[in-house]
Amino acid sequence: MRYAIAGTGTISAAGTDAGAQALTLRSGIPSWQIDETTGLPVYAVPILPPHPEIESFGEAHYLDRSSLLGLHAADQAVREAGWQGKDFAVIVGCSRGPTETWEASYANFAADGKPPVRTSPQTTLGSIAFAVAEYFGTGSLSSGVSVTCSSGFHALLHGIGLLGAGLADRVLVGGTEAPLTPFTLRQMEALRVYAPVPGRTTQAACRPFDSPPSGMVVGEGAAFLALERLVPRHRYAITGLGAARERAGSSTGISREGLALQQAMRQAVGGQDAMPDFVIAHAPGTARGDAAEREAINQVFPDSTPPVTSFKWATGHTFGASGPLALVAGLALLEGQEYLPLPHLAENIASLPGPNRFLVNATGFGGNAVSVLVGRN
Repeated sequence: MRYAIAGTGTISAAGTDAGAQALTLRSGIPSWQIDETTGLPVYAVPILPPHPEIESFGEAHYLDRSSLLGLHAADQAVREAGWQGKDFAVIVGCSRGPTETWEASYANFAADGKPPVRTSPQTTLGSIAFAVAEYFGTGSLSSGVSVTCSSGFHALLHGIGLLGAGLADRVLVGGTEAPLTPFTLRQMEALRVYAPVPGRTTQAACRPFDSPPSGMVVGEGAAFLALERLVPRHRYAITGLGAARERAGSSTGISREGLALQQAMRQAVGGQDAMPDFVIAHAPGTARGDAAEREAINQVFPDSTPPVTSFKWATGHTFGASGPLALVAGLALLEGQEYLPLPHLAENIASLPGPNRFLVNATGFGGNAVSVLVGRN
C-alpha cells in the first residue's frame, strides 16, 4: 500500500507554515503562553498570517476559529499539490468541533434564552469540512469525523479508503482544533492531568517522556495532507497504516501496556523490511499516556527500538490535529536528513544517517489508536 503525499500545510504555536515550524523544532525554544482567563499554560497561534481571501471568506461565512485555522493549513497543502481549480474530496478530523462558537452561543442562550440565529449550522462538526470545501469550490464529498485525539488520522484513514475504492482521485485530509476556550481548558484541568506553569519561561510547558511527567498542555493548530495515487514524481508516500481499539478499565481507555498502540504499530510496520528510522510518539506528557506508549514501542520493537521523539513540547496537545501536525513535522526531518530528539532529555542520538521513513502514532479517549508509516518514494 503506497499513497502519495502531494502537498502539506500546517499552522500551530510552533509556526504558521512548515518552514517556520521546522525552525522552531530545531531551535528547541518553546512557544507557550499563559491563558488570561484560566491562568493555565497553553500553546496558541499568536497571530494568523495575512491572507485576504481567507479573511474575507471567514467574515462572510461567520467562521469559527477551528475553520479559520483549517483553511490556512488546507490552502498551503492545496497550493503545494497544485490542486487550485481542481476538484477533490475533503475529510476533516476535529475532536471538539467549533467549540468557540458553541460556547459563545450557549452563553447568549443562558443570558436571555435566545441563541444567535446561525447557531445550529455553525456548531455542527460538519461545518468545518463544508467551509473548507466551499472555500475551494469543490463539488466532491466533504465530511467531518470526530474520534477524539486521533480524529485527524481517522480522516486520513477515510481518505485513503476513498482513493483505494476508486471513489476519488484526490483527497484533502487533515485535522484542525481551536480548543483554547475556558470551558474546554477547565475540562482538561478537571481530569487532573494538566501541567502547571513552568518555573522558567525557557522551559517547555509540556515535556513528553520527562521524569517526573510534566502533564498535558492544550494547543491549537491545524495540518492537512493532499493525497493522491502514487506515481514516480512524488517524493513522499504513506506506506503503512494501522488502527485498533482496546477495552481498558481507565478513563481514557488506554491500558498500561498500550495494547491498541501495539496492534496499530504492528499493522503499519508489517515486516522488518519496513522498520522506521524513528518514531514520533503521541506522548501527551501525562504519566499514564507516556508510559503506555513507551511500553508499546518497546514491545513492538524488542530487539532494536528506534529513536522516539515528540513535538508536543513545541505545539502542545492539539487534540484531533496532533497526528497530521506530527506527520508534517516528520516530513521536514526527512527533507533535512535529520532527527530531532526531545530538547529536555539528555539523549546521545543527535542525528541519524539519512533517515528514510518514520512512524507516527495518535491515540485518543475510547482506547483508539492509529499509526502511520511514511517514507520516501
